Amino acid sequence: MKKSTIVLFFASLAGELLGAAPAAAKPNARPPTEASGYLDELEKRGLVDKGLGTPERLAAEVRAADDDLVAGRPAIAAARLYAIVEGPRWQDLSETDDFQDAEYRLGIALHRGGGGASARRYLARSLARGPKAPFYQAALRAYVDVCLDERVAPECVAELDKMQAEDLDEEIAYLRGRADFDAGIFSGAEQSLGRVSPRSRFYSSALYLRGVMRVNKRDWTAAQDAFCAVADTKEGDSLRFFIDGRYYNVRDLSRLALGRIAHEQGQYEDAFYHYFLIPSDSPKLPDALFEAAWSSLQRREYDLGARLIDEFLKAFPRSPRAFEARLLKATLEVKTCRFRAAEGGFEEFIRAYEPLMQSIDRAIADPETRRALGKRLLEREQVAPTGPADIEGRIAELLQVDARFFRLEALARGLRAEALDAAHVESDWRSLEGRVGGTKIEAVASGKLDLPSLAAGTDELANELARARAALRARNAKGPEADELRRSFDALEARRRELAANVGHALDARESTPRDASGLAQLVAADRERAGALRERVARLGLKLDAASGELVRAALIDLRGRVEEMLRRARLGKIDAVVGEKRKLERQIEDLAAGRFPPELFGRLHIEGLIGDDEEYWPPEAERWADEYENYK
Repeated sequence: MKKSTIVLFFASLAGELLGAAPAAAKPNARPPTEASGYLDELEKRGLVDKGLGTPERLAAEVRAADDDLVAGRPAIAAARLYAIVEGPRWQDLSETDDFQDAEYRLGIALHRGGGGASARRYLARSLARGPKAPFYQAALRAYVDVCLDERVAPECVAELDKMQAEDLDEEIAYLRGRADFDAGIFSGAEQSLGRVSPRSRFYSSALYLRGVMRVNKRDWTAAQDAFCAVADTKEGDSLRFFIDGRYYNVRDLSRLALGRIAHEQGQYEDAFYHYFLIPSDSPKLPDALFEAAWSSLQRREYDLGARLIDEFLKAFPRSPRAFEARLLKATLEVKTCRFRAAEGGFEEFIRAYEPLMQSIDRAIADPETRRALGKRLLEREQVAPTGPADIEGRIAELLQVDARFFRLEALARGLRAEALDAAHVESDWRSLEGRVGGTKIEAVASGKLDLPSLAAGTDELANELARARAALRARNAKGPEADELRRSFDALEARRRELAANVGHALDARESTPRDASGLAQLVAADRERAGALRERVARLGLKLDAASGELVRAALIDLRGRVEEMLRRARLGKIDAVVGEKRKLERQIEDLAAGRFPPELFGRLHIEGLIGDDEEYWPPEAERWADEYENYK
């Protein structure tokens, strides 16, 4: 979540203290646990009246929160809505449409702000009201979206079954099928996805997943039927009216799948046709161009394949498949008897990618290098690189990392922001505790280390070391001084890892035991301790997320090493083929000349050379009329 629960609680408490309340008061239907203790104490002191809000005031607050959502301020909207949903003064209005709207929109705001688990909790409260509630269908759609975005479909299906939610528009059926699909339970996934009808917004996605499962069974005909149902929609087809923007990505994936199935069956002309239908603005266009070139190779249309590869390398030079494309281009040149160009292409490929093997091995063994590569991957997601890439940049371009890496990194960024918020909140609680209790409290208890700050410091030290190593590599420094610097960096990294491990063990060993809260001062002291515990939990989880991200990068590096090694092997064999082909080509030319025949590839050149004297120079003919003479001739 972008804002901590404590920050939201401050907002809700401010709403209770500042909002006007009528004189008449009724018992609260569901007092919130976060605010009720404070409000009880403040009521005893005569500082607040726990009366009820008015329907008009509730409607105005919900409209204000909705304006914040539309304006892209989910954290502010969540604070407003939290004050309504958890505020005791609104509980007698909990059955009104405005209150239920606030409950539903709080889930939306939390989801947009990054708080998936909290969003599911409030959306589940909307679902618990039953299918006849005014926001049930909207809450179900939002709940399913949160589950898919957070990749927690199995957990969500269990929660929906527990609350006996009614499935509207086959939302739960798709979610259940997706959970089984991700778990590899294809029989259950096929049964659930088969219940998704064209009236569901997930119909195209369900068809695509069913096609993927049939591909795994090598049932090509059934897979083609599923993919064609998605990809071959016509203008005016009613299917378009029941899907959202995700359809276009699913359509391109289906078209790509049809091309791959045709290629697998040896129907290369059909494969080329499907690849050709991928639109030029599709993110799948690089894959389509590359695979269309392979189909052209199989169809023995080598010149067409070479043009496709040239277009691919021109438009997508930083694509992860670019290094395979360069190898394919040299292979196509061998097929068209351009052996010298092919030999040069293979040599260039070997020179470019052979040095990567040592760097990949170092990255597999070194956590610091993996961290630097992870940062490169994140930079590529945000801004496309333009300048020439160094060794690490080229490795990052070739890496095909699991999508979970980016989700973990997003969580880590959110946690680091939360740690900063939690530090400020803890400071505020300490200040409030001093004012309420009439005493001053030190920022850090005597003899107690600030472990979260130490964890953040070790993380920043790792970033500094990575930057220093990158600067040293950029200078290409050599000699005793450079070697001494590298040894110093290695020693610092070893000590940093040891410190990070010790901090992690200390965070795991420290347990928070908040005191029992009674009275306003005790409540503030308890919340101050919870704020400190929150910082420690954030730091502890941040270390685990960094470790998990590093393992995903390591797995991608191991896969990349295997791919590069195989490509280099093919390049070396291809170079041998090019040399042998060039030798055989020269032998045939010699044989033709010895037999009195001019080889076709030499005839034109020898004919021209035979018409000019030793002291003459041949110039290609120039056109008598130039193109600029015809500009604007109309």
